[in-house]
Formats: sequence, C-alpha cells, structure tokens
Amino acid sequence: MVKKERVFTPKPKSEFLSGTCVKCGTENIFYSNASHDVKCKQCGEILAYKTGGRVEITENLGEEIKRLDYA
Repeated sequence: MVKKERVFTPKPKSEFLSGTCVKCGTENIFYSNASHDVKCKQCGEILAYKTGGRVEITENLGEEIKRLDYA
C-alpha cells in the first residue's frame, strides 16, 4: 500500500486584532489588513491608518494589542 502524504491547509497571514483606545478606554476589534482607517467606536479617534497592506497602528491605540483566535 502507498501512504498518502499529509496535505496541510495554509493559514492566512491576516488576522483580527483587539486593542483599547487610550482616550476613552473602549475595546476595539479590527482587521489587520483593513482597507479603511480604523476609528474608535465611541470617540471617533483614529487608531490605525490604512497602508494598502497591513494597517499602521498609531499611538492612540494602547500598548497591548491582542491577536484573536477563532479557530
């Protein structure tokens, strides 16, 4: 018998991120490859700028940024 080779499923390079706004303390969830500027849900402060690829995180987003796992 011939053994079947393992076929690995590729994992995406993008992910969902979670961080808190420095100004109002609200937790925001956003996509790492967002196509628009990421704004705070409550105060409207810009947390990350679009760059055409990954977002550029500003100082308005807290120190701790978490990657969310939904797998």
